[in-house]
Amino acid sequence: MTRRTDTSRLRSRRCWTTRWLPSTSSRAESKAPRNWRTPHMYRAALIGCGRIAPAHYEAFEGLTERAEIAALCDMNDELRRQRQEETGVETGFASLDELLQWGEFDIGVVLTPPGVRSNVCLPLMEAGKHVFVEKPFTHELDEAQAIVDAADRAGVTLAVSQNFRWMTPIPRMREEILNGRLGRIISASRVDTGWRDETGGWRNSTDYLALSVMGVHWFDQFRWMLGEEATRVYASSLTTGLLSSSGEDITSSVVTFRSGAVVSLVHHWASLTQRVTNCLQVEGSEGAVVQRGGTLTWFDKDGNREDEDAGRSTVPKSIEHSWHELLDALGEGRRPCHHGRDNLGTMAILAGAYESARTGESVAIADDIVG
Repeated sequence: MTRRTDTSRLRSRRCWTTRWLPSTSSRAESKAPRNWRTPHMYRAALIGCGRIAPAHYEAFEGLTERAEIAALCDMNDELRRQRQEETGVETGFASLDELLQWGEFDIGVVLTPPGVRSNVCLPLMEAGKHVFVEKPFTHELDEAQAIVDAADRAGVTLAVSQNFRWMTPIPRMREEILNGRLGRIISASRVDTGWRDETGGWRNSTDYLALSVMGVHWFDQFRWMLGEEATRVYASSLTTGLLSSSGEDITSSVVTFRSGAVVSLVHHWASLTQRVTNCLQVEGSEGAVVQRGGTLTWFDKDGNREDEDAGRSTVPKSIEHSWHELLDALGEGRRPCHHGRDNLGTMAILAGAYESARTGESVAIADDIVG
């Protein structure tokens, strides 16, 4: 029997952004999955009920006319039942095999720890299910390539939850940058520092921490805003011992893009500054912009300055926007802008940064990594 989600039981939270859906490149549009379907109420099965799961549940509040949560799956029975109670989702499974045997869903949403995501993505795709997977969808670039190739062979859509593309005011910055307001982009930099101690769960014991959890968002944002691919990355990292976790908690990366633009990321999880220095800055030949929170400050060559209140969105709202893009793409028979093959460009920077930090050498990124 088909069971529907009681969406009235999902938590509500105020959001400060309006819907903004990006255009998709002609390259992405030319490679549509074979089994796309006309718009209908899509049914999603969420695999993994950990810390990120509630943000996805909340995102479905904005999808009530387009998609519903059909089932939850987690090997932790107590946690899964708790999430079912929170969401009103009646159908739950303790294993992926049981979920696939049931099979009454269109899209598998993979929210497990990164180290096992390929073990979930591949069976879902082999069963003909579309996949929406949290970032990074693996730690290894070769494995990421294999997952993307498997999606193509199965004729299903693989989308990666790079939801920070939709975090206000990033869409506004991207629009102005690609429209040429800043001229030729010369450099960009992000400083992201604060105190973040992961005292439990997989993040406490993983060897892939700051770069993998948040750095991957910032690398993807740079690609998205600049509209081009990286060619080389150099990185250095440190595990300070000040936090409970065992992975790197201080990282510094420099990424060169095809146009010659140089991008830097300083990412610090063991900082006492309480994020007061955090900002994103983009410099061009005709102007510059600085983002602090929801405020954009624009500068031009004549010394003029303009402050713009662009607002701030929440993580669940940005996930909702990424879902709208995926559902639009499925209905239109094209790839979404955050499809798996596109995300190989982000994965290449991430993997290159880890390799560079290990070897002390800069790492070249293949020209054809995205295809």
